[in-house]
Order: sequence, then C-alpha cells, then structure tokens
Amino acid sequence: MRSVQLRRRELTLLGLLGLVLGAAVFIWLRGPSRPLVAAPAPSGAIEVLPRIDLARLGRERSETQVGRRDLFEFGAARGKEIEPTPDPVFTPAPTLPPPPTPGPPVPVVPRLPPLNVKYVGSLERLPGLRVAVLLTDRNEILTGQAGEVVANRYRIVKIGLESVDLQEVGTGETRRIPLRGN
Repeated sequence: MRSVQLRRRELTLLGLLGLVLGAAVFIWLRGPSRPLVAAPAPSGAIEVLPRIDLARLGRERSETQVGRRDLFEFGAARGKEIEPTPDPVFTPAPTLPPPPTPGPPVPVVPRLPPLNVKYVGSLERLPGLRVAVLLTDRNEILTGQAGEVVANRYRIVKIGLESVDLQEVGTGETRRIPLRGN
C-alpha cells in the first residue's frame, strides 16, 4: 500500500473545511439564538400586555341568527323583528312632447377651391368707364368692368382707386381685394 501524501495547500483547505463544518454543527445544536442581555425599556414607556379574559369561555353565548343582526349596532342582537320593506312604487316618468320635426334639408352648395386674385390696378378710358385689372396665382390677367363676371366665378361689384369688391357668384359672398404693387 502506498501512503498518500498531501501537499501543504490541500491540508490548509481540509482544515478550513473542518472548521466550517464544526461551526455549522455548533449552531445547529445550540438552537435558536437569544440575546445575551435583555435591552432595558426606555424611560417613561410602559409595555402594556393585552388582557385575555378566560372567564368568557364559560358564559352562554347569545342566540343570534344569520340576517337578524343590525351591522351598525355593537353587541348581541335585540329582540326586535325586522319589518319587511314595502315594494317600491313605480311611477312613470312624465312624458315630454315629441321633438319638433326638422324642415326640409338645406342643400349643400359645393365650394370651389379659393382662387387667389390680386388687384393690380384699373384703367379709365372715358369718364365713368373704369376697367379693373386682376392677376391670378397662375399669372393669368383678368379684366372687367363693374357688373361683369370674371373667371366664371366672381362678379365685379365696385372698382375703387385702392381696392376692388368681388362677389362670388355661387354663394353671394363679397370680399374686398386691396391694391397690390409688384
């Protein structure tokens, strides 16, 4: 048989393992840990232990029945009977007059997209004969006298020195366009 020689490092690890196992066994056998010294109660504080009245165990219990006890009163149920509540009386809601019938629907006039028009100026050939010059956003030049329709959408209502009033033919809406330079 050959003897097994352990190195110094293996012996140290084996010793540490033995110490750990010994400590674990000691703690397990000792039981639950208790403080060595009881902490004194702070001055002025008195610990009150609840009192358990064991004499109650011999007393007779009150006769309470399920559903016969008022939840908002403390103690045993009293001897009064619960009165049945009367059924609620159904009262119909007052009838309201029917809502008024709406008139015929108003037809919706389709709106054309807005046409950006600039008032460039006016020309006067004869006294009282004035022609307005308008420029659209597509660089189209429109001309017309008061009362004429331009671009099949706008009627020229009034031509002034610094503005022109245009009325949209479909809706009758009037707007004033000021004179713009360049």
